[in-house]
Formats: sequence, structure tokens, C-alpha cells
Amino acid sequence: MEENGIIKIGVIGAESTGKTWLCGRLAKHFNTVWVPEYAREYFNHSDIYNYSINDLIIIARKQIELEKEHLARANKLLFCDTTLITLKIWSELEFNCTPPEIQTLMIQHSYNHYLITNNDIPWESDSLRQNKHSRDLLFELNLLEVKKSMTPFTVVKGNDEARIETVINYINKL
Repeated sequence: MEENGIIKIGVIGAESTGKTWLCGRLAKHFNTVWVPEYAREYFNHSDIYNYSINDLIIIARKQIELEKEHLARANKLLFCDTTLITLKIWSELEFNCTPPEIQTLMIQHSYNHYLITNNDIPWESDSLRQNKHSRDLLFELNLLEVKKSMTPFTVVKGNDEARIETVINYINKL
């Protein structure tokens, strides 16, 4: 929902589908701030190959905290590089459940719109990307969760410039 007149846009999708790049470009274009994905920072100091469901809860709490901090500095729009949908899917795939705290936080923190990044750009390796699950599966799970939330969404596809142009045109209509 709009908070303090700020429109929150969640950017979700599989690994290596351009979420961070998209958030940075959109924030620059619209002269606002964007919320980084806290999991990347967390696993810079923790073992990404050895974690528990409690680690995902810690990440969820901090992600929401970062959103609140950035919301205070946002200019009309706030782009969020990942949302709790990502943690819900991650938890279900890794631990066959979603912790009640993540479910509660999902209910308490909603978005005005989702951007779901398609898998039509090449996967790029980095030290935090495991690529354990099919990007197509992750895309479908993200799409399913967004549809369940009944929140408007846009699937972002094409090359970098096509992605930016599509999203900027949509946001300008808001």
C-alpha cells in the first residue's frame, strides 16, 4: 500500500535476472532510492552453503527494516530489490515450510506493484548464486505468489533497454 504517499514496487524473480540492475536504473531515473537485497549482505559474512530457517527469518526482519529506513528517504517511489515472496519461496524449496513470522510479515508489508523479472537474460555466476533450482520454476513460483496476493504486476522481459523502457512507461502511467 502507499505509505506516506510513496508507491512501493517490489522487484522479484529468479537469480541473475537483473533485479539489482533494474532497481538501480529505475531509482536513478525517478530520482529516488532503492532497497538492496539484504540476503546478499548477510551471506557476505555467513556460509551460504550452511544455513538454517532461522537465518531466513533474520534476513526477512532486516529486509523489512531496510525498507522502512529507505521509505523515509524515498521520493514518490520506492523500489525494493526482492521482497518476502523470495524468502517464502526459498524457505519452501529448502525446508518444505514457511515460518509463521515470514507469513505474518508478508501480510503486514505489502506493495503497490510487483515487477517480475523474466529469465530471458543470461545467467551470470557469482559467489552468492547457487543456481540450485530452475529459473523457470522460480519464475512460475514468483508469478503464482503475486497472483495470490492480487497485487498488480508487470513481467519485465527483453534486453536491458527494453526492460527499462517498459517499466518507465508503466510507472509514468501511475
